[in-house]
Amino acid sequence: MTNIGRWMLVTLAIVALPRLGAGEEAVPHRSPIALALSADGKRLLTANQTASTVSLIDAEARKVLDEVTVGDKPAGVAFSPDGRRAVVANWYGYDVVVLDVVDDKLAVAGRVEVGPEPRGVVIGPDGKTAYVAVGVADEVARVDLDERKVTGRLSVGREPRSLALSPDGAAMVVGNARSRGVSVIDLAEFRVTKDVPVDGENLRQLAVSADGRHAYLANMYARGFATTRNNIDLGWVLGQRLTRIDLKETDPYATISLDPRGRAAGDAHGVAIGRDGEYIVVSLGGTHELMIFRTAPERLPWRVAGSRDLMPPALINDRSGRMRRLEVGGRPTELAFAPDSRTLYVANYLGDSVQVVDVESARLLDTIPLGAPETLSLARRGEVLFHDATRSFNQWYSCNTCHNDGHTNGLTWDTLNDGRQGAGQFNDRSRKKTPTLRRVTQTAPWTWHGWQESLEQAVVVSFTTSMQGPKPTDEETRALVAFMDTLDFPRNPYRRPDGSLSPEAERGRAVFRSAQAACATCHKGPEFTDGKIHLVGLEEPDDAYEGYNPPSLRGVHDKYPYLHDARAATLREMLAGPHAPEMVGGEGLGEAEIADLVAYLKSL
Repeated sequence: MTNIGRWMLVTLAIVALPRLGAGEEAVPHRSPIALALSADGKRLLTANQTASTVSLIDAEARKVLDEVTVGDKPAGVAFSPDGRRAVVANWYGYDVVVLDVVDDKLAVAGRVEVGPEPRGVVIGPDGKTAYVAVGVADEVARVDLDERKVTGRLSVGREPRSLALSPDGAAMVVGNARSRGVSVIDLAEFRVTKDVPVDGENLRQLAVSADGRHAYLANMYARGFATTRNNIDLGWVLGQRLTRIDLKETDPYATISLDPRGRAAGDAHGVAIGRDGEYIVVSLGGTHELMIFRTAPERLPWRVAGSRDLMPPALINDRSGRMRRLEVGGRPTELAFAPDSRTLYVANYLGDSVQVVDVESARLLDTIPLGAPETLSLARRGEVLFHDATRSFNQWYSCNTCHNDGHTNGLTWDTLNDGRQGAGQFNDRSRKKTPTLRRVTQTAPWTWHGWQESLEQAVVVSFTTSMQGPKPTDEETRALVAFMDTLDFPRNPYRRPDGSLSPEAERGRAVFRSAQAACATCHKGPEFTDGKIHLVGLEEPDDAYEGYNPPSLRGVHDKYPYLHDARAATLREMLAGPHAPEMVGGEGLGEAEIADLVAYLKSL
């Protein structure tokens, strides 16, 4: 399909909107990031991230019935088994909102604070217990929806993001996005019964088969070689995967590579499997399409305990249609199958819509508009480009692949922008950690070595060198910068409700400002960086640029691992080792001083 065709698909939900009358407020983008289908298949819910709302949809009539405001950046939504109650997790709101569903209307019944950055949410078979993935706390919270309170917390992996229940409601699967693994929880005992390491990153939506045997996961796999065209096209930089986890046995995970050479799959996000097990579908947000696999999943060419770099030729060349690709435009994210196992509902974030697909014929049947502006702002056009993997060489990845949600996935890459190319090993010092883009427009200069003094030029280099794609136009560059200017941090979970510091953090602030710690020598001003280049003892003999650009310390609690090459896993490890005060002109700190300093840093 041509770029014009893709754009038409992106805007299907926009062109039919009425004009605003005098005095009416501007219509926001809905940007549905998640959706849920009622057990009877009659109602849909969408979490509309940029509108702070939830929409209720009649799935049969294919129309929006109601919409309510719920909180800051809703990210996950779920129905109760009887369809009379729903719950939504507010990513930046740090809470879940309980909704009553009555007479085709939504009503806010209450809210519960659950902790920093919740996303995935499900409701158990009793209809009154919700489970929430609390990302920054690295835990799952159990919530009593009648009493509106948290009744338990369970530690899992780093940044739990997606949840899925087994069909019998006895177990729950948790995708831990930044610790490369899946946790299986026994809900009756509320304990982790199994941790499955997955050789993959950017773990997204989970789905469990109707027999409860397997969980399926959409994710990325990072090989980490330098971003040359040859490495990219061989799958040696990164690729997308469908991963299968055996929930009953101790068998290792298995994968299917989703990338044919020459036409890769960008940003795998959603996954759904029909109740009869005949079809399994993956959404590819970066390439604006669905990948539909036919025949029972166990008959697909799974590779156990590892990954191929490219999709098996036997699957690509199979004339029976075991794998088909359907372009839907926009940014398809979460998926849900109707009870007939043939009708698929697609949350399309950039299309501001829910799409209806017939998987048997691989055909887009309908688009349900959720509401959006008539025209795209400069920042929204930049957001479209940010998520567009077709702008990279043979569409392997987008800006969002590494800068997840405008932030960081914590991985290191050899993007060639430091003036040299490494050999591809994961401990290669030419690999640099993905920096956050939150408040990036306020923190000149850019790159770890600070050699880029223009953010616009940095955008051009990213597209042409890191992504090996075509040069963006001046307007596209301005659009990307405008989008990045909208990116900011959520509120800090390490501060008191009134924004004040704890006693430990207050002591840590004094340590931070002292000559003994020497932190404020480089990390100062409103963004905690001075915008200058410093020699910090981490230089390599073959560095093309001398010294390092001190990163902003805002939100540093969620920027792990630390330093330009991610050599320190924690703030404590960094301050007691490679970036200790004595390494940068200060003096040694005692254990109590380091503990207080860490408490202050987490509060920034």
